[in-house]
Amino acid sequence: MNRNLMSASLLSLLILLATDQITHGDDNPLRTFFPYGVYIGGNNPMCEQEWDARDREAVAAAIDRACRDLAEHHMNAAWPNNLMRENIELWLAAGRKHGVRIVPQGGGPPMFLRPAWFNDKQDLIKKVGDFYRPLAEAHRDDPALLAWSLTEENAYLPWFHEGIGDLVRLMDQWDPNHPGIVMDNQAPGAWMVAQVIKPKALVMDSYPFFANGMSGPVEPIGHRSLWRRQCRRMRHAAESIDAPYWMIGQGMKLTNMRGRGQAVQIWRYPTAAEIRWQFWSALQEGATGLFYFAYAGHSQREQGESMEGLRGPNMEETVQFREAAELGRTLKQMAPLLLGLDVAPVHQQVEYWENTPVTAQTHVHRQTGQRFMSVVNDDCERIQRVGIELGYWPRMLGEDDRLFDLRSDRKFDYQSIKTATLLPGDGTIYFVGTEEQWKTFSEDFYPK
Repeated sequence: MNRNLMSASLLSLLILLATDQITHGDDNPLRTFFPYGVYIGGNNPMCEQEWDARDREAVAAAIDRACRDLAEHHMNAAWPNNLMRENIELWLAAGRKHGVRIVPQGGGPPMFLRPAWFNDKQDLIKKVGDFYRPLAEAHRDDPALLAWSLTEENAYLPWFHEGIGDLVRLMDQWDPNHPGIVMDNQAPGAWMVAQVIKPKALVMDSYPFFANGMSGPVEPIGHRSLWRRQCRRMRHAAESIDAPYWMIGQGMKLTNMRGRGQAVQIWRYPTAAEIRWQFWSALQEGATGLFYFAYAGHSQREQGESMEGLRGPNMEETVQFREAAELGRTLKQMAPLLLGLDVAPVHQQVEYWENTPVTAQTHVHRQTGQRFMSVVNDDCERIQRVGIELGYWPRMLGEDDRLFDLRSDRKFDYQSIKTATLLPGDGTIYFVGTEEQWKTFSEDFYPK
């Protein structure tokens, strides 16, 4: 950015104030916060080698270090998984201290739900409700809590999903500030979650960078197709219930060690450019939350799996983690705007066609009606020209309309936009309007 940046602490405060002021005509608290963070081990987040889970001081110190590390990398959210009940308060305390919002997800019943663990719908609601009601009521005013994650990646089963839907609505009564949500890894499951459970946000994990063609796509066109289609499917499911959606992207590599002791790599590390591309393409497809799987890896030969995350096998900082941190720095300024944007209907789009591997999408601010255009370089190896062809006629762009880059504060017209460039996997967002409209908007957008 070529404007003077504020200190991180003051900028974070302004963002929190700005997001609190966004109103959408509903009671959905997940519309007013853009989570950006990691999926992380709930009980040993720093992957300590000599570990005693009964040592409460050691557990608390590890959780505190993890939250501090996320904050220092410009992240504001953590999704601790396999979490033991007694560690929830430790995560919330560390979250309050470091400005990190928490999505607790347990490791077993009744804090993590699988149909096989319950007799029927009534049994599920009774056992899980009795567990969550005092927990939800106790933390309903906790500013560090973001949402309760009840389960993940379940195949559709009518009574089970109906029971979770009833439970989510009960939790809305016990704690209206922190909804119950679930996670999916397939679009059909997410669609059924939307139609039956109707949570306040939809969540999907998708890992597009495979290491071998027997497991998934290994060519760039396959990565783009998998990730973007999943984002788009999630957007359509979320639009059907007027809810936001979040993506959990890939920040790891994973090796399967099953079968005759032979190690087979399933997922490879994404490059730094691919970390960048997941971020910008998710924003372009309308996501208002992004987590990376995973913060740190593990080596569990007895379970046939070895994984490395944003922190490497010895907890070292990877280039992927550094890139994710730079994206978080950019997001701090843009988050309040992004929370107010919807992907534009066809009749409001400003792009006419695309000439390069750069993709474009028009967005409309749901309060002001102001239009924006996001562009993303889908080429994660080469710099590319933006090269977007714009439509200059009524209902697309007027003669006085220009594009103003929110990241650089540069102005472009019909011709000059074609020669602008983006780094591999990079993206940006343009304000669409006249000079006078831009002057009014930029006075509020850029920090003073």
